Amino acid sequence: MRNNKPHIPKLPQAFFKWYCKPDRYEELHGDLEEFFYDRVETSGLAKARWYYLYNVIRCCQPYAWKTSPRRNLLFTMVRNYYKTSLRSMKRNPLSTFINLFGLSVALGVNLVIFAYFRFDAQIDQHHQYKDEVFLTTFYGNREGTTEQYGYTPAPLGTLLREDVAGISEVARVKDVPGVVKQEELVFQENLRFVDPSFLDLLTFPLQWGDPAALEDPSQLILSAAMAERYFGVGQNPVGKEILIKTGPDRSQRFTVGGVAEPFPRAHAISFQILIPFENLIWADPSFHKDEWQTTVNATLVRLAQPSQQHSVVASFAPYQEWHNTAQPDKPIQGFGLVSIADLHNQSGDIIGDISFDITDSTAFALPILGIFILILACFNYINIAIVSASRRLKEIGVRKVIGAHRGKVVFQFLAENMLVTGLAALLGLGLALSVFLPWFVPISGQPLALSILDGYMWLFLVGAVLGTGIVSGLYPSLYISRFSVIKIFKGTVRFGRKNTLTKVFLSIQLIVACMLITGAVMFTQNSYYQANRDWGYNHAETLYTPLPDSLGYFRMEEVLASSAHTVSLAGASEHLGSNHITATVLLPHGEYEAHHLRVSPGYLETMDLELIQGRSFREDFATDEHAVIVNELFLKSMEVALGDAFDMAGERYTVVGVVEDFHSYNFYRRLAPTLFTVAAPAEYRYLALRTREGSQTAAKAALQQAWSSFYPEDPFQGGYQSGLYAGFYAELENMKLFPRTIAMVAVLLACLGLYGLVSLNVRGRVRELSIRKVLGAGLPQLSNAVT
Repeated sequence: MRNNKPHIPKLPQAFFKWYCKPDRYEELHGDLEEFFYDRVETSGLAKARWYYLYNVIRCCQPYAWKTSPRRNLLFTMVRNYYKTSLRSMKRNPLSTFINLFGLSVALGVNLVIFAYFRFDAQIDQHHQYKDEVFLTTFYGNREGTTEQYGYTPAPLGTLLREDVAGISEVARVKDVPGVVKQEELVFQENLRFVDPSFLDLLTFPLQWGDPAALEDPSQLILSAAMAERYFGVGQNPVGKEILIKTGPDRSQRFTVGGVAEPFPRAHAISFQILIPFENLIWADPSFHKDEWQTTVNATLVRLAQPSQQHSVVASFAPYQEWHNTAQPDKPIQGFGLVSIADLHNQSGDIIGDISFDITDSTAFALPILGIFILILACFNYINIAIVSASRRLKEIGVRKVIGAHRGKVVFQFLAENMLVTGLAALLGLGLALSVFLPWFVPISGQPLALSILDGYMWLFLVGAVLGTGIVSGLYPSLYISRFSVIKIFKGTVRFGRKNTLTKVFLSIQLIVACMLITGAVMFTQNSYYQANRDWGYNHAETLYTPLPDSLGYFRMEEVLASSAHTVSLAGASEHLGSNHITATVLLPHGEYEAHHLRVSPGYLETMDLELIQGRSFREDFATDEHAVIVNELFLKSMEVALGDAFDMAGERYTVVGVVEDFHSYNFYRRLAPTLFTVAAPAEYRYLALRTREGSQTAAKAALQQAWSSFYPEDPFQGGYQSGLYAGFYAELENMKLFPRTIAMVAVLLACLGLYGLVSLNVRGRVRELSIRKVLGAGLPQLSNAVT
């Protein structure tokens, strides 16, 4: 029987012999062999072989693995290095604190910057078909410059759906402001009218309801925020009614057909309320879907083959001709497509698209600040590491005597530096999560976050640790490891005092700190300057309110004109700081675009715009129907003068007055050529009110009371003219805070660097200073010698 016993499987046995420790092979394999033969007798040879393989794999654990002597030595060496590092950190708590503090602050700041750009990279990437869905754009030459526009002619969407073979789905988007009422809750909201395919192209899953609700003209879909505002947190409003009002005689009840899930944190495209596109007929009587002069905010298309994008765009050529025939004063040069995946990054170059991007200055400034802070921290570490190592010269000498060559000493110091940098990274992560990020979120205006489950964050952090550890530790390790053993034990090492490169590092550190401080001062001064700049008109004593119709202006004028708080009243179709229309001015030397505001006589005086040439509008001048008043920039850029005439919108207009340049919007936007014409009373959609000095609060209360008496069901949307720029002023305050904080960090790190400089100087002159003290030098003399 024994001679005929089955053989143990050779491959599993060879694998076991390969990984098992020789001193444990007989013990472990004897058990496996015994189990194998028992299985043969009880379960048969086939099952015994499988169980043997299973046991071999199960035994493949650390207790059975072979370990090479070299690996053991390396592990022991690294472990000893880290033990030595921890002891050195305990013996030098002040140096350890300075190194950890500087590096952790620098890495924490860079983690916040990483969170900002990580958020930017994730925007709108949640859409399932982001690479297949495109925004249709067109190119137009305005004032000699070709620009890309995100809005498109209204008929284009229908034509693309019907005529272009490469397009599988089309969705049009049109935004209209409106009033939403649910019982006692009344708010002004943005209504987004879309085709039913909108939710097929973009990924906005619903938590309640059905996306097919957009196929029913009587239903709408709410965002999660709107559902909470009108129906409460956690309430399912599907099936309930809501009133939508877009004008005095334009209101309609809708049934809630769905509620979207909360939008992803990183999104640019969103909505408040989605309404079927066909409801635009009653919501906006000026919208004509078949006229090329009418535009929609966006035309989204899904391509069957995204790689054929250029051939699809080429098929749009006939629509360019149709548009230019219908609008010869605003010709386009061609169409384009931008994928949803790329739209956020390109939206800065697209006028009037439905997305946004970060500004170029932000994209440039933040990484530079992060790098500068990291450089300061690295130089701090270099200087402090050299100073601290002076206490370890005998240790280095002993290591060299017992056989450690320079490479091992370098490796030891780099390993210690990696330990310090790793601890600093963990502290920096804690600072970023608990201090820096909560502070920076209001400044950035974005819901930034760091997740410990984000693999990219850990990849960035590991890369930062390796890069920072090597950069900050390489020079100290090379510098310290070069000392001669004989000089170390004789005590003749001139430690760092006359090392030129060390002085260069210290100088660069102070220069970088001064650059950051100077930049912070410049940013702060610029913010103060922007906050106190002249807007070109008196916005401090002016109130305004939008009007639902022209009748509202005359109703409120009748009440407010006799108020003791009122200096003057005026009406307008477009209002400074709120909106404008774009006019195409035809001149002999070319076509130009300008901001166009239609206002009542007396509007310029009410807004306190300074007239520097000509005259203002007058009610008793019938010719003012074809008169324009322009700003200085209009005259300079278009090369016209007072009294000149030009064509605009098929009419001939004459320049009768010139006002001083003014800012319609915030100072981030460039001044634009602007013209005013007289608006017909039926076009008044704004009321502007000039108040007496010191009576703005009482005048606003009177304005709001008059509104409530005439429009009790509509929310009051007016206020102080300066309130139109509240967001700009808030941003300026944040801009003051951010550079100040960066400057404080730079000053703090620079002070730590100066501490290193003084310590380095003192370490190298201990004997000299001791002799000076023996000879009678006091504290003032010693301080003067050190500094």
